[in-house]
Amino acid sequence: MDPDHDISAVLAGFDGKHVAHLREAAGKGAPDVFLRHLVGPYQVAASWCLKAQAEAGRLRDAHYAEAFAALSTLSAADALLHVLQMVQHASGAARPYRPEFVRLAGHPRLLVTVWAFDAYIRTARPGEEVDRDERIRQGLRHRSKAMQARARGLAREFGVAV
Repeated sequence: MDPDHDISAVLAGFDGKHVAHLREAAGKGAPDVFLRHLVGPYQVAASWCLKAQAEAGRLRDAHYAEAFAALSTLSAADALLHVLQMVQHASGAARPYRPEFVRLAGHPRLLVTVWAFDAYIRTARPGEEVDRDERIRQGLRHRSKAMQARARGLAREFGVAV
C-alpha cells in the first residue's frame, strides 16, 4: 500500500471531532504529505497533523515557512488556528508573514484573532520590545477573557511587568 494514499484517506475521513486517526497519521506521515493537503478540502485535518508534528519537533524551517505562506489562502478557521498556533515553535520562520497576522487580527472567529495576536507578539524583531510589551498590556485589557489569558501567558513568557 502507498503510505501517502493511506494518509490522504485518513485526512479525507476526518469528521471534525475524532482525532485518533489524525494522531496516528501525524506520527507516521512525512510533513510534505500534509503540506500538499494544506490548501484544499482537507485543510483542517492536514493543519491539525502539521501542528502535532510541530509540537513533536518534527518540522524543519522550510516546512514552517510553507505552512505560514499558506495562511493567505486558507479558508477554514480551524486550519488558520492550527497554523497560527505553530508560530510558537518557529517564530523566526514566521516573521516574514507578520502582515498576515495583522490581517487575521480582524477575523470573525475570536480564537483566530487571539492566536494572530500571539503570532504578532512572537515575531517582534529585536528593538521592538517596547511596542511588543505595550501590545501585551493592551491584550490584558481586551474585553475577551481568551485574549486576556493569552496576553497573561505572553507577559509571563516575555517578562512583561503588569
